[in-house]
Amino acid sequence: MKELLIQSYVDKITKDDIALFARSKNIILESKELDVLYDTLKKEWKKILYENPTPVFKDLKTKLNETTYEQGIELFYEMKQKYQSFL
Repeated sequence: MKELLIQSYVDKITKDDIALFARSKNIILESKELDVLYDTLKKEWKKILYENPTPVFKDLKTKLNETTYEQGIELFYEMKQKYQSFL
């Protein structure tokens, strides 16, 4: 059931949603980075949340600037820990 709710949210998420969330966490995304994150989220969200996200993160490291990547990884683990009981 939880997975279906998350799938529904991911299906509806927009690039603007991602940009606004990033900005609220003091992460400024370049247009190309936003495209990469949006595409990755849409395609790989299950792997990121429920499997080993390392291969996805390695790929992102080659596509994002270093600061954005490091801030994003830190934010991911912070949010995953915070919301683990909902996953």
